[in-house]
Amino acid sequence: MRVGFVGLGNMGGAMAVNVARAGHEVVLYDVREEAVAAVVERAPTARAAASLAEAAHDADVVGVMVVDDEQVEAVALGPDGLVDRAPAGAVVAVHSTVHPATVQRVAQAARAAGRGVDVLDAPVSGGVQGARDATLCIMVGGDRVAFERARPVFECAGNFVLHLGDVGAGLAAKLARNLIGYVTLLGTAEGRRLATVAGIDMAVFDRILEHTGTLSPMMRDFVTTRGGHDVYAENLAPLVAIGDKDMRVTLRYARELGLALEVSEATATHIAEAFGVEPVAPVEEEEP
Repeated sequence: MRVGFVGLGNMGGAMAVNVARAGHEVVLYDVREEAVAAVVERAPTARAAASLAEAAHDADVVGVMVVDDEQVEAVALGPDGLVDRAPAGAVVAVHSTVHPATVQRVAQAARAAGRGVDVLDAPVSGGVQGARDATLCIMVGGDRVAFERARPVFECAGNFVLHLGDVGAGLAAKLARNLIGYVTLLGTAEGRRLATVAGIDMAVFDRILEHTGTLSPMMRDFVTTRGGHDVYAENLAPLVAIGDKDMRVTLRYARELGLALEVSEATATHIAEAFGVEPVAPVEEEEP
């Protein structure tokens, strides 16, 4: 199959590499030339596109792994966007973690255009290592027939690929999964602080967590490796920014559904601490 891939960061780049290595014809686009070059170096059969339009040209599937809602709408609906440039019969799969309504708007625009382009939300979970190992969970919402057309590409990047319902269903599941993960991560950080202050050997405590199944494999990675992976070992700021963005989207979605999630609201205000970054103490004004 011919696969366009837009957005080649830590996750998208690894996914594109695995799709190319599986034998698909992969065409790459990212505003950062160095990101494209990094994928081509690891998967020489992949080639760079000079524009979004070129990435979408003759594509069977176009994967989108950009940062946020604004970028998803820009690459899908902007000038030379994927909705206008992908050929009839193509599937545009949005892997980014964004609000379900964003992908629903893109899908509605694609239907209104009447060009036969299908849009799926297909967010992923499994972290950078899962993306590199092609063991991601891919949660998909949208037309079932379009899902089946794109499934062979998804299965090159993940080993747990699920169709969950209409457009937006995949993101609903992803946001709920993320919420559990971030709350768990903050609880882990606070529990380890408690054990440390109480004088418990951390190596022993971590073995207790593992033996009792307290943490998922991904959470164990965050406990044992700074940032959960070497990608973020030197600088957790990007990871904190991702977590902050994900929690804001999730809590907005929950409020729109009429849900009050007090524990999650509290977690969002302590997201840096959840990733092991000490909070910045507020500056106190001096007494006059």
